[in-house]
Amino acid sequence: MALPFKVRAKGGTLQDNWLNNGPSSLASHLLPRWEERLQTVFAGTAIHLRCLGREDLLCAKLFALCDRGIDLGDCIALAPKINELENVLPWLELQDANPDWPDHVRATFADLRRRLGHGI
Repeated sequence: MALPFKVRAKGGTLQDNWLNNGPSSLASHLLPRWEERLQTVFAGTAIHLRCLGREDLLCAKLFALCDRGIDLGDCIALAPKINELENVLPWLELQDANPDWPDHVRATFADLRRRLGHGI
């Protein structure tokens, strides 16, 4: 699929579903003041696109990994350091009311640490 700005540059019309805003529901659960850490990824005359800062993106990707078993590749590509994982862990353990959730999160983190070569 072509990037939206390239489609528009050629005079094309964007499909109605070109923007995936599915993760927007996570916004109310992110760390405080996440809006202040947004990073600009594109700034044009008609649109300004921003994405989560590193810490908040790690939160979102690690939540997806623990919750749905997806985004492992993204988590590995982000190559979080041990201290980054330790910072996210307490937040992530609170994101589900299932009593088994914290153990599941810790097991998922242990697997990720092993895959990242963090000596666990």
